[in-house]
Amino acid sequence: MSSKSHNNLNVDDIERELENSDTEFENYDSDSDPEYLMSDGESDSNDEEVVAHGDPVIDFLEEDWSNTVLNLRRVDFTGKSAGLLHEIVIEDSTNILKPIDVFFSIIDNDILLLMCNETNRYAHQRLNSGPVRRSSRMSRWKDVDIDEMKKFLGVLMFSGVVVFPTYESYWKKDSLYYHELFHKIGMSYNRFIIILRCWHFVDNNIARDNTDRLYKIKPLMDMIFQKTQNLYTPGDTLVVDESMIAFRGRLLFRQYNPSKSHKYGIKMYKLCTPEGFTWASSIYCVTGPTLGTLDKPGTVVVNLADSLLDEGRLIITDNFYTSVPLAEYLYGRKTDLCGTLRKNRKWLPVDVKDKKLKKGQVIARQKEFITILKWHDKRDVLILSTCHGDQFQNTGKTDRKGNTITKPKMILDYNNTKQGIDVSDQLSSYYNPQRKSLVWYKKVAMELLFGITVVNSMIIFNKQVNKKLTLLSFTESLSRSILCTEVTDKSESVNIQKNISMHFLEQFDRQNGKMQRKRCHGCYSNLREDGQLSAEEAGKKAKKVNTHCKVCGHAYCLICYNKIH
Repeated sequence: MSSKSHNNLNVDDIERELENSDTEFENYDSDSDPEYLMSDGESDSNDEEVVAHGDPVIDFLEEDWSNTVLNLRRVDFTGKSAGLLHEIVIEDSTNILKPIDVFFSIIDNDILLLMCNETNRYAHQRLNSGPVRRSSRMSRWKDVDIDEMKKFLGVLMFSGVVVFPTYESYWKKDSLYYHELFHKIGMSYNRFIIILRCWHFVDNNIARDNTDRLYKIKPLMDMIFQKTQNLYTPGDTLVVDESMIAFRGRLLFRQYNPSKSHKYGIKMYKLCTPEGFTWASSIYCVTGPTLGTLDKPGTVVVNLADSLLDEGRLIITDNFYTSVPLAEYLYGRKTDLCGTLRKNRKWLPVDVKDKKLKKGQVIARQKEFITILKWHDKRDVLILSTCHGDQFQNTGKTDRKGNTITKPKMILDYNNTKQGIDVSDQLSSYYNPQRKSLVWYKKVAMELLFGITVVNSMIIFNKQVNKKLTLLSFTESLSRSILCTEVTDKSESVNIQKNISMHFLEQFDRQNGKMQRKRCHGCYSNLREDGQLSAEEAGKKAKKVNTHCKVCGHAYCLICYNKIH
């Protein structure tokens, strides 16, 4: 806390205090429930941000909207098909692509060197800022190199897969927590925690613009997405939406939204492909100019997709972003738009907004290249498209009476594509290592590295190989490659590899998206030893776990595994 009196603080001082008091005490959780699938026409964006338009280039009068609705066609796609822009370098001599090759083709030495240089710089700034106690961890500081930074990232990644209460728990020798791997990797808890505290991505001493609220994370964020975009190009369909990184610390651009699973957090806008690959992202930080006649949400869409416009793509948005001026702007850039609408948007046909519909009824109006449609299923759904008419399509389903269910093609296409952002959010939240009391920019960094980049790497990897990996298997492979092969003591590396390959407690692979659970072999054996319980009774009382030892071929809980091994 600043030594100045609160009464004497000026605006700059208050802003500095707020930015420096930015730890929080709530774990990360995804906005999207893993079981959630968007229902037809449903939108999960209920942001209360004020939306205001300037006057559009063309005035949309009520008489301009026609009752005759034609089937519109997509703008011709002239861009590159989805895929890699260059080959991924394979590090070893096997010439077989591995998860670690894909991950470090994005998080390459340039990014690792940025982390090393700025972490070392910040550590020396702390050492030079005043006397350091001899007992302090900082007094034993040694500069981080690229190999050690990789190991540090590997520990963070693994902590998202196997979750213990605190980082310190991974190094405990207590049988409840003991994990042999952490006593063999050549990084102590003290070393790990001091690197985490000094983990930095920018030089604090460089003069900056006081309006740049993202300067702490901007270099890392820019480099990650530059590497991502240089490696992979998306196809002809994109999805724009926002997700939230839970955060309750004091921060000028922290958002509050009572309808979200996290009421407080850092809002991140994402441009994704339908399968969940995040190609671009930006963070909402309140300030920023709008583009021409567009509002702030419309400007976000254009800024995220700017380098992909003019090539005939389709952009899917929800009702927070969709507007007539945005559709007009994008169509002028040879890009189609399809998205749900809020009924209080300007320049919409009044008869469509006000029409009362019964279940299954539809009303649509069209002006030049824009179609506005309202359809009533369980509730009214208002949607805009520049590449659809009002045609219906068979869903392939039947109702209870055996009647074929049809829905507007515009809504079916929207729902089928919009799930890409939900997939991205769900996957990013599964094995994220974020913890309590982390400053905001470190939480964002972990989301970028272990949420977005890991998911992107998995999608690329699965497109390149025949065997498809789940996110858990992919993250396990990354952690194992980083922590088990890059051991500082070369003489120990063979033995460590041998021990870990012989016996290692790991989770079962998911089958059809469901986690397997089996009875603990150790618990079952203990219950059967005294002969008082039958096999059936012991089977019912034994713990059901999702972890096993591949070599032993048995499922074990952590306690029984440590006793037996």
